[in-house]
Amino acid sequence: MKKRILLFLLVIILFLGTQIYSSDIRIPNFPKAKLRIYDREKELIISIEIANKPELWSFGLMFREDIPWEYGMLFIFPTDEYGGFWMKNTYIPLDIAFIDSSKTIFNIQRMLPCTEDNCPIYYSPKPYRYALEVKAGFFEKFGFKEGSRIQILF
Repeated sequence: MKKRILLFLLVIILFLGTQIYSSDIRIPNFPKAKLRIYDREKELIISIEIANKPELWSFGLMFREDIPWEYGMLFIFPTDEYGGFWMKNTYIPLDIAFIDSSKTIFNIQRMLPCTEDNCPIYYSPKPYRYALEVKAGFFEKFGFKEGSRIQILF
């Protein structure tokens, strides 16, 4: 009888434990659009999610297991920003392009996944109006660099 009670309690504890740890992460509903990235020699149109308000800015690409090569998240700010980006609960390495108000990329950095409490913060060297997060290696793969430009296609 004691073994059955212990077994029953163990099953309940395991069930409750899996419910706590497997609780659904609700990814916000981001607006979607297309983004044209171009320079003198080439252009590419990718699908993007748009982070255009504080609750979307803070969530970003957290909890994503993977993203396609031709996919990203564009952060849009109403004025030039100075703040940094972090990779808290982001499972995949990303590249971030900081973009000025004329929609020109002026800085690209590699950001590494972080599940710790103390994650590094990635800062732009100067104010930016937009930031584009894409899969790490995107800019090398497609040949875009500082000086390339973007155009949002709604």
